[in-house]
Amino acid sequence: MMTTADHYHQVVKNNEVPAVGYRFDPTDNELIVDYLFHKVHGNQLPSTTAVKECDVYGDSRAWKGLFEAIEEDTLYFFTRLKKKTEKGKRIDKATDSGTWKGQQGDKEIYCYNENHQMVHIGSRRNFSFIPKEGIQETRCTWVMHEYRLDGCLLDQNNNSYVLCRIKKMRRGKNGRAATDYNDDDEDN
Repeated sequence: MMTTADHYHQVVKNNEVPAVGYRFDPTDNELIVDYLFHKVHGNQLPSTTAVKECDVYGDSRAWKGLFEAIEEDTLYFFTRLKKKTEKGKRIDKATDSGTWKGQQGDKEIYCYNENHQMVHIGSRRNFSFIPKEGIQETRCTWVMHEYRLDGCLLDQNNNSYVLCRIKKMRRGKNGRAATDYNDDDEDN
């Protein structure tokens, strides 16, 4: 596994370091329109380093390792959905070390079209990572917002990608998550 120092030097070598003081903090609309839509349709992304490609629903060491290497609390990933069965509609949210458990229903995301009408463009669902028994990890250490295309942006042939915002929760004095990570964007 790459150490933090090795990863830092690789990032600098690849010119992936943002300007000092820069923090990637996009709105729900920006994630759907500027990133997920362009990824799904093969268009150029606004940034090639802000959202990484990672199998979030496969090997959890991949995304957990990036958190350790980059030392950030929030990271963004493109990942493909995996069906539980080949012909089924249910999505497999299990990884090698736990399961992403849904916390509540979908939040529909809207934006204005060229005719100044509100249109449904996507949805966001919240998840908590629940480790398997025997795994040394506290419940609710990891929370995720999963964004998907819906409504006018959905192309039935290209709906296997989602964009995930994963946050590592800080622990309070009582050992529980210090915040509730349900930060609804006010621009939606």
